[in-house]
Amino acid sequence: MTGIYNRIGPELTPVVRTLLIVNVGIFAIQLLLSWTIGDFLSLYLGMNSDLVTHHYFIWQLITYSFLHSVQNFFHILFNMFSLWMFGSILENHWGGKNFLKFYLFSCFTGGLFPLILHNLGLHQGTIIGASGGIYGLLIAFALTWPNQELLFMGFFPLKAKYMVIILMLIIALSGPGGNIAHMAHAGGAIGGALYFFYYNKLKPKIPASFSLSRYLQKRKMKKWQEEMNRKIHVREEVDQLLDKISKSGMDSLSRKEKKFLKEASSQYYSEE
Repeated sequence: MTGIYNRIGPELTPVVRTLLIVNVGIFAIQLLLSWTIGDFLSLYLGMNSDLVTHHYFIWQLITYSFLHSVQNFFHILFNMFSLWMFGSILENHWGGKNFLKFYLFSCFTGGLFPLILHNLGLHQGTIIGASGGIYGLLIAFALTWPNQELLFMGFFPLKAKYMVIILMLIIALSGPGGNIAHMAHAGGAIGGALYFFYYNKLKPKIPASFSLSRYLQKRKMKKWQEEMNRKIHVREEVDQLLDKISKSGMDSLSRKEKKFLKEASSQYYSEE
């Protein structure tokens, strides 16, 4: 990371650039609607725990993170500033695909945590804002490079772990307010920490050759082999019983043997 901060901020990366464009574009639409017919986007795309729980508006667990308060310009300003400053570096470090997974996962947990609390009786209102994803981003950055010096506001050198704390406080104070935003912040931070643990601690321990589809295929083959072994065993048992019948008649079988012969006949031989 040496030399990245010789200028005011890092070079803008592709995924972060796209996220910035989408967030700012949706904010512009929200502004336009608020001046005309009202910001109904927040009704359908904002995170409303009642709608998610009772009407299955599942998409709101992600879409809320692309909306911002039209009454508070600093809400989107600090979120997008943090996304650019820290997201670009994490994208360079992780790659665009992994970074996008991380960001969306943090946004998801930012919506999931308030939803869980809501259903436990701690009722939540409508949540909007990228702050959940941003908190996850800040947590991941501080855990990855805690002592990296950054230029705070473009002038003051400050270690990442301290700048992250300051920015978290700014985002918390610039949010719509109330417990709603704080619960989303907490959920996003938890999501960021979980993703960091997975990517840096758990994933390296998974063999490079591991493939979920290959694992499922092997598991299916194992079950098939076990089923074939059972059939072979049943056929051997059936052959022994039929041999016994040919020598001594049906009455030579015990009740248990007759029951086994009947079940084996209906279960296995009817399939062929």
